[in-house]
Amino acid sequence: MAVTSEQVKIMWEKFVFHNELDPDLPPMIRDSWLRSKKAMVDPFRPYGWIKEIDNEKYRSLIDWSLPLMEGLYSIVKGSGFLVILCNENGQLLLSIGDREPLARAEEIGFIAGADWSEQVMGTNAIGTSIAIDRPIQVFAEEHYTKICQSWTCSAAPIHDPDGRIIGVLNMSGPYEKVHSHTLGMVVSAVKAIEYQLKLHENAEKNVMMQRFLEATTNNMKEGILIIDRDGKIVKANNQLKKLFRIPQLQLEEKKLDDLFNDPSICSNHPLHLQNQELHLSVKPSNAVHHVLVDKIPIYEKKERIGSMIIVKEIEKVRQFVNHLSGNQAKITFADMIGQHPCFIEKMNEARLAAATDSNVLILGESGTGKEMVAQAIHNESKRRNKPFIAINCGGIPRDLLGSELFGYVDGAFTGAKKGGSAGKFELANGGTLFLDEIGEMSLEMQVLLLRVIQEKEVMRIGGHKVIPVDVRIIAATNKDLRREVQKGSFREDLFFRLNVMPIVLPPLRERKEDIPLLVRHFIERLAHKRDKPFPEIRSDFLEALMQYDWPGNIRELQNIIERVLNQCTKPMLTAADLPEEIFQPSCSSQVRENVDISRNEIKKQSIIEALKQCNGNISKAARYLGISRSTFYRQMDKWNIRY
Repeated sequence: MAVTSEQVKIMWEKFVFHNELDPDLPPMIRDSWLRSKKAMVDPFRPYGWIKEIDNEKYRSLIDWSLPLMEGLYSIVKGSGFLVILCNENGQLLLSIGDREPLARAEEIGFIAGADWSEQVMGTNAIGTSIAIDRPIQVFAEEHYTKICQSWTCSAAPIHDPDGRIIGVLNMSGPYEKVHSHTLGMVVSAVKAIEYQLKLHENAEKNVMMQRFLEATTNNMKEGILIIDRDGKIVKANNQLKKLFRIPQLQLEEKKLDDLFNDPSICSNHPLHLQNQELHLSVKPSNAVHHVLVDKIPIYEKKERIGSMIIVKEIEKVRQFVNHLSGNQAKITFADMIGQHPCFIEKMNEARLAAATDSNVLILGESGTGKEMVAQAIHNESKRRNKPFIAINCGGIPRDLLGSELFGYVDGAFTGAKKGGSAGKFELANGGTLFLDEIGEMSLEMQVLLLRVIQEKEVMRIGGHKVIPVDVRIIAATNKDLRREVQKGSFREDLFFRLNVMPIVLPPLRERKEDIPLLVRHFIERLAHKRDKPFPEIRSDFLEALMQYDWPGNIRELQNIIERVLNQCTKPMLTAADLPEEIFQPSCSSQVRENVDISRNEIKKQSIIEALKQCNGNISKAARYLGISRSTFYRQMDKWNIRY
């Protein structure tokens, strides 16, 4: 049942003067009175509290609310009502109304900047609607402060699209003109304001998203084209214009066939292309660009509305693939270990070769480091940032070597990869192609190789299109190519093409002084890799290695060191740790003449030395050698050692 103004007045006096709450008081008003008293609001304060306010901070809220406020005022004009906008704290921002009620409001400080929060003014529609986050109508003596009790106020909080209160819309008028419809009008206006704010935010998000998309596409390394279902260009990024050297003109509204001659990209058949390698001819210059194309359909509710075309330069794609697949030279001249004059001389020759762009022929026995030298030459050349592609001509069947080197087109032979495949020459374009074991290449393949080197262009197997290539050749072999030329198994003209900068690497037996350096290098690298301490290297260990002829050269030395480290359990390396083949006469004709002690004698001397070091303590000596005590005893008995 509705209560009258007189009844509310009595309820208010009981509460203010006697702290008595009438049970018929509306719950929202009752709770607000209790909060007001707790906040020690003065119910008899004569005017509102005015604080400074920055209207510019709320400019957008005012701009969006003003048309709705004017619409509300046009309905109540002449009735003594005011339409008021406040911020999220209950501070008054803007008032619209007749002159007389505006003057009455000014008398109680109800002007711009006035703080009408519940904590300051007690129960009132503006402050209480913020406190409870709900629309509310406060009538006459329901107001906690006496200066407001001649008014009826209807207010609703305004929320931003995220649900936060950003303001309050209020209508205030004479209390005798109270009507429930007033609150309904305020709520409708607030909903309209919130709807406008939502539209505005969506528009801003759309603009921002468009800016993000433009920034994203323009910073992509690939060319991007968005087209509609009819092939009309909707968007083209800057990279596409740069890739095809198109002037910075508007491409939008043009059609794909105004830009390209290729029907496979311009037509809708097929709808979808993936990693399609194309030679695109661009209008009007008809310049041909070798690219990789993806064409992806765009759907809206299962209906195709257009396509996105992604265009990548084939050279950049290959550089990226080469980087991921390890087609790069990792070795530099700083990694080449050796101080022997012969070795130093060969490294100087290699550095001279690196300073040129001429073909290089590296000769030497297996295991002398021919590929390492090739990588070092590449890394010191002007091609250092381009691919380094290595291929073993002796490790690939003759009938497959051609497709590996020159590539093939789709359907070139049974089992050919769909879409074809680029060969090593194309992949190495701009960089270096290392042809290892060149002496194993067939005469038929030598003819094809010679033509590519001379013409600097390649044709894929089964294809008809000539592809220009810029590749520096470094070849290597362990054969005597001059003798192979005399035998007729290697073409003389190809030999001269490759032998521009010859480098003959010495075998390890001719630079044995470098063995200690190489041993320490290999041990240090392996110990670091296995997170083990660097072991002590005894002189007999190095002496035995120096006496060996090393038919497998540096590769064999590296393998021996790795095997020894894998099997060794003690903190030092002695000759006893080396494998049997190091001491076999079949491996070296000089071993028996130069080594004073046999392998068994070495083991015997190791037992004696360990006993000396440990003052005859058997347990300590066994630990010193990294063997069990029982094994130590057996070896003492075997060689009749008494200590």
